[in-house]
Amino acid sequence: MSSKKVVITGIGIISSLGHNKKENLEQMKKGQSGIDKIQRFNTDKFISKIGAEIKKYNPKDYFTQKEIDEYDRCAQYAMISIKEALDESGVLNYTSSSKIGLALGTCNGGVNSLEEQGTIESLDQKQTKKYPFFNQSDHVAQYFQLGGPVNTINTACAASGNAIGFGFDMIRKGYADVMIAGGSDSMSLSVYAGFNALRALNSDPCSPYSNAFGLSLGEGAAFVVLETIESALSRNATIYAEVCGYGLSSDAYHETAPHPQGLGIKNAIECAIKQASIETKDIDYINTHGTGTKANDSAELKGLEQVFGIERLKQIPISSSKAYFGHNLGAAAAIEYVTTLLAMKENLLPATINFQEKRDGCEKAYIITNEMKEQKTNYFLCNNSAFGGHNASIVSKNWVDQEDRMHQTAISLQSTNDNVYIVGIGNCTTLSKENQHSLIEYLIDIGQTSQELDFNLKDYDSSLYERRMNSLAQYSIGAANEALKNTNTEFPLRSEDIGLIYGTSRGSLQSSEKYFQSILQKGPEFASSIYFPDMVLNSVAGKISKKLNLQGFSSSISTGGSDGLFSAIYGFEVIKNNIHSYCLVGAGDEHSNLSSQIDHALGLDKSIYRISEGSSFLMLSNQIDRGTSFAEITGAGLTFGADASSLIRAVHMALDHSNSKIEDIDFIFYNSNGLPGDMSIYENMFKELNTKNTVLKHCFNAKEYLESTSSLNHLYAAAELLSGQVGNIDAVNHYFNQDVTKFTKGLIVSTSINGNNSAVVVSKIG
Repeated sequence: MSSKKVVITGIGIISSLGHNKKENLEQMKKGQSGIDKIQRFNTDKFISKIGAEIKKYNPKDYFTQKEIDEYDRCAQYAMISIKEALDESGVLNYTSSSKIGLALGTCNGGVNSLEEQGTIESLDQKQTKKYPFFNQSDHVAQYFQLGGPVNTINTACAASGNAIGFGFDMIRKGYADVMIAGGSDSMSLSVYAGFNALRALNSDPCSPYSNAFGLSLGEGAAFVVLETIESALSRNATIYAEVCGYGLSSDAYHETAPHPQGLGIKNAIECAIKQASIETKDIDYINTHGTGTKANDSAELKGLEQVFGIERLKQIPISSSKAYFGHNLGAAAAIEYVTTLLAMKENLLPATINFQEKRDGCEKAYIITNEMKEQKTNYFLCNNSAFGGHNASIVSKNWVDQEDRMHQTAISLQSTNDNVYIVGIGNCTTLSKENQHSLIEYLIDIGQTSQELDFNLKDYDSSLYERRMNSLAQYSIGAANEALKNTNTEFPLRSEDIGLIYGTSRGSLQSSEKYFQSILQKGPEFASSIYFPDMVLNSVAGKISKKLNLQGFSSSISTGGSDGLFSAIYGFEVIKNNIHSYCLVGAGDEHSNLSSQIDHALGLDKSIYRISEGSSFLMLSNQIDRGTSFAEITGAGLTFGADASSLIRAVHMALDHSNSKIEDIDFIFYNSNGLPGDMSIYENMFKELNTKNTVLKHCFNAKEYLESTSSLNHLYAAAELLSGQVGNIDAVNHYFNQDVTKFTKGLIVSTSINGNNSAVVVSKIG
């Protein structure tokens, strides 16, 4: 399969500078900042009174009352900017919506819909239903009737950069013809209070790299339309830029502070430049993360120096756009990226406004200050970093000269044909169980389970535990560590050579409860600085990376029910792309009072399955030890749509990618949430697939259902079954009433509560 060139043909934005791209660029050219006094909530008791709110926003200008009631403000902002991008691109006139996907990055999700209730007890179901992070993407996808891959990326302030990279992957690898990618976040009292508790806010409008420390929070959304260069040229679409490569990494250092030497951002940039097949000398401009805090700005410059060298970096103009827009959290990367593209169309570069004097440690940098710089730019870099230690970097080529258009289509990178194997497995569920040697044995055991898991990380390995560590982090670190230990290699794995993809629909609601209680009981000015960092869903992935010292390609995602299997597919592509030879993929779930209320709002409390908690991980690799490896992943499919036909499209995509037919499949493991509508989708899928009668069809969730993890558990069980490494194979044969040792190929299928569909073909290692 060739890796297709991917270009941007549409842009949409809503921010504190304007409701569309024209307004935003005009204000930037005037050197205007959108940072002003906060209007939405009282700031009298905070160290700062300002932020970059969207001015004169009235949802009735864009939505019906029914839509306003249904969509959180985060989703609303996304819909507004996406509509502008789609209108400019015109792609809907040429491409079936079933082949258009969405990647949405967010830091806060629907937190407005939760905090506006003023309580976390006896919550309103309609309002609470808008809160889960995955619902932001799902609602947007439903609004535009999209049927391609849909992914909510929750890597905090690096999320929308990650989203653009993910969209790039989905097109290059044939999962979608078009991807809409970007991010959205809205101003939130609870989030503002958290940054106030960390003493990170500036009382004056921020100016990164200048002599006044502190950030200014903002809100907004920005999205791009991504498609192949062939598609764009065939319909004479406007082309802004080519996305050439992206890199992700983890600092593996601290929950809120960047690595002081910029190690993580260095790794992300190097990954992006390598994938783009260019050299550091080719970069003409860098739009930095530049929050304005002392720790971030100096760390980022040190990371840049390690990549480019001090002398070369002095020659590259850099700036931070946060002085215009504030720090837009999950939308930051996308807002900064699209406004850079808009400026470059006029041969301009964004400035760092409000600038007075360079602070210590920034003297050598070539910072564009106060006025936009005139420059024709070829290759440029956009960087972003986040709580939890996540980093994202994108290399793009500015589309200035459109004369030699056909030459552009002739150049195409070739993807690798490396096989991807499951070489390690680990979970926290069976560690405390006696007489069970595998997860599949546990899942077929008819014995009842409790809602709370009997696992304690401190007892398992005290060196991995930290005081006040939430249950989700404990489960996930334990499971990831088991998968890492279970991986058999002839050489020690280097920390920067292991990727990590983690799926969680909700993050740690135990920590969120404690944080909200600190505000509700004492007031926002007394928000807990201890629990605030765990409000971001990627905090668990950050803790895993820190404890296991994983510094490679790293992401955290939410899909609302297919998180684990989706993570495995993303990790599968990381290996196929030769980014790393090893990638940990996993998911986790945690029980709490707040999670029970969300279950009620979503209707999951009506499931026939017991809702439980825990975590599982798999290690994927292109390296194989035939004696200890488990199975091979040969193909995957991703679609969106809450019906059997959409799920079947994912199945056929997986079969096509694996060069298999449905007749080749010996078993189908399907992940159901136990609701009538979900089970009906699977029943219709089986009818339409018309599989042979001997195909084993089974859902393991009668034992327990874990929203994020159960989909991965089905792949985990398949890997054990195909490997022949099940302790009591006679019990498994007896349970299924057939000889499972003869199976050679299986299909793993999952759909979420909103129709986020994943399918994987897994085979016995020959």
